[in-house]
Amino acid sequence: MMEFGPTSLFQHLHRSFRHLLGAIAFILFVLLIGTFSFTRLEHLSLMDSLYFTVVTLSTIGYGDITPTSHETKIFLIMFIPLGVGAYLYLLSAVSVTIFEGKMIEVFKMEQMQDKIKKMKNHVVLCGYGDVGARVASGLQSVVVVENRDASVEAALNAGYPIVEGTSTESGVLKKAGVERASAVIIALNSDPETVFTILTAKEMNPKAKIYARANRPDSVKKMKMAGAHNVVCVPEIAANAILCEFDSKLCKPLQAFD
Repeated sequence: MMEFGPTSLFQHLHRSFRHLLGAIAFILFVLLIGTFSFTRLEHLSLMDSLYFTVVTLSTIGYGDITPTSHETKIFLIMFIPLGVGAYLYLLSAVSVTIFEGKMIEVFKMEQMQDKIKKMKNHVVLCGYGDVGARVASGLQSVVVVENRDASVEAALNAGYPIVEGTSTESGVLKKAGVERASAVIIALNSDPETVFTILTAKEMNPKAKIYARANRPDSVKKMKMAGAHNVVCVPEIAANAILCEFDSKLCKPLQAFD
């Protein structure tokens, strides 16, 4: 497989854009030649000459402006193939730029999958929302599992290896290397999905520590029954933090939320 490091990726993109800019410059050059030539040969205004040039290059031939001299006809015989060639060059440059962009994206994803396959004793983080993003920032070795487009893009921009898909599916967790992971952190917005993810992860890797986020107090017990080692109920933690600021006597120890 071809290797695309950061330098190589930049070189490929730079080369594609250079071809594209070259094609655009060539088109402009041809338009300038045509406009200037029609101004001299047919004694047209610059606007009419430019219009005549564009119509000629597009091979539309409206018929409202036609060559009136043999010199113009001879020029057109040479100019039309040049213009068609310029259009074809531009089309090929645009196609190559789009194709290489897609191919580079594919190669980057393949490289990321290869990196994930080599990871061991890492953390599989399910969910990259507000909570998940903050959790990820404190981890050294992490693979993100996410299925929302905006969150996937955010994780990629932050530089995290990512597997797109739903964490309740064993195939998705397998791609994230859950069988080799030391821990699974589940920071989903849906408690039922969290429970199913716990069950799936526990079955695939009984040795992994599982930490889960609960959005409802009555979900904590269910998540622990499913196999989570620790469950954090976000609303209760937030409420406790506010009460602590209000009156320290109202504070509860963190153990009270286990």
